[in-house]
Amino acid sequence: MKKSIKITAVILTAAILIAGAIVAVNRFSDKTDSDNIVTTSETQTSEAVPAADNILNPEDIEWNGDDFEALNNDGLVNILLIGQDKREGESRQRSDAMILCSFNPETNRLSMISFLRDLYVQIPGYEDNRLNAAFAYGGFDLLKETLSLNFGITVDGCLESDFEGFEKIIDTVGGVEIELTAEEAAIVGGGAAEGLCTLNGEQALTYARIRKIDSDFQRTARQRKIMGAVFEKAKTYTLPELAMFFNEILPLMATDMTEDEIMTLALTLASSFSEIEISSCIVPAEGTYKNATVRGMAVLVPDLYKIKKLIFEEYLPM
Repeated sequence: MKKSIKITAVILTAAILIAGAIVAVNRFSDKTDSDNIVTTSETQTSEAVPAADNILNPEDIEWNGDDFEALNNDGLVNILLIGQDKREGESRQRSDAMILCSFNPETNRLSMISFLRDLYVQIPGYEDNRLNAAFAYGGFDLLKETLSLNFGITVDGCLESDFEGFEKIIDTVGGVEIELTAEEAAIVGGGAAEGLCTLNGEQALTYARIRKIDSDFQRTARQRKIMGAVFEKAKTYTLPELAMFFNEILPLMATDMTEDEIMTLALTLASSFSEIEISSCIVPAEGTYKNATVRGMAVLVPDLYKIKKLIFEEYLPM
């Protein structure tokens, strides 16, 4: 069951990282994780490229993740940020964006890792499906189990909120500076032009949801750019400023973490927050997947061995 996050002074420092990551997610929710499912697996829009010449039977897919032994990542703090494809009044939907924020307290390094929703994965207790189906089927718990089964990652906690608060978060920090291409600027509108622009909440939301000019790979990169921009602004805030900021946005968020766990996270981040070094990654990377059609779905079939090797040898801040 998701719980509303209560604001306490010790939580504020931890929330800087959390809130900065959440704003990059282009869909959010403020309902409970126990909501019912209203979608089915084969009716969702896909960003994967249909592969008419690569139609696969589910039983022919090789799950080779066990060939790479996942390294111990117990020393990391792994928080999964989720945005789901839901509108007001709807029950729980698929996760439209999934970004793992992995922090190493010893090195002050933070990795933001986007997992594309069209990844074809094993889902415990269900047919193999797109990664974004796991959240619709079983909420936080099943999505965490799915990431563990396929990629060997231990998720310490999840945070999720819907797009209702997106514009307010961006406007509260005074907008975010983003480098726009001419195509992006034309879609963002509101006077935006090619080059470095300060986007307000409405513009940032439009930017984070752009997909028609390229693909989901670029869309998730835009989300991480917004994350980084908000994060950098938050690092300069005084405690009173942070208190005002989070007093507005934290009630929009929900989590499977207890207050004690959030306090532990806060204490972990408090001493070195302003010095954290951020990197940005994506799963799957080039050369670690193939486009295919499975059960009529256009999906990204991962090479789990290659992906796990990248995650544990390059992506995670080990």
